[in-house]
Amino acid sequence: MTRIPVPALDEIPTASKELLEWIMQTPLTEKVLNMQAQLAVAPATLEGYVALRRTSEEHGTLDPKTRTAVLAMSGAALGAPYVERLTARIASGAGWQPDEIVRFTEGLGSGDEKLDSLLGVVGDACKKLGLVEDATWERAAHNGWTTKQLTESFAYFSIAFYTAYFTNTAATELDVPSVLPTEA
Repeated sequence: MTRIPVPALDEIPTASKELLEWIMQTPLTEKVLNMQAQLAVAPATLEGYVALRRTSEEHGTLDPKTRTAVLAMSGAALGAPYVERLTARIASGAGWQPDEIVRFTEGLGSGDEKLDSLLGVVGDACKKLGLVEDATWERAAHNGWTTKQLTESFAYFSIAFYTAYFTNTAATELDVPSVLPTEA
């Protein structure tokens, strides 16, 4: 049972309504998700989520497929069902096929050594509270990822962290359709 009831749109604080309008400009499901409506109950909480998204969109330099692979890997590594489904859907929207998403989120590889080395860093960071094995970091650097790019990946997996911790705390009801065959 959810801990934070999903408010009706007319019950959402005025300060949150503008933020939800911004979210709806980049629709994933063409509606406000349960998680977003729950965040909107406290404008500071929704603003934190929106700030992470805006910053990564405005200042990010990694291409959309790489960004979404980082998100999907983060969602899988965190093991939060809401985030797993949401980040897989975002990756699908960027052009990843369901079987590709399953392979790289389960650690079976994407078929791209460079991308896999970045996903290794992300996987370590997610599973070990930010601790990345030296060999994992060095593999990514050896495969051409710059310190700036490795640092930027933190922006994308921080969105997954924020969402995972919130949806777990709120016990958010899953309202994101699956794109993966393992969940159909």
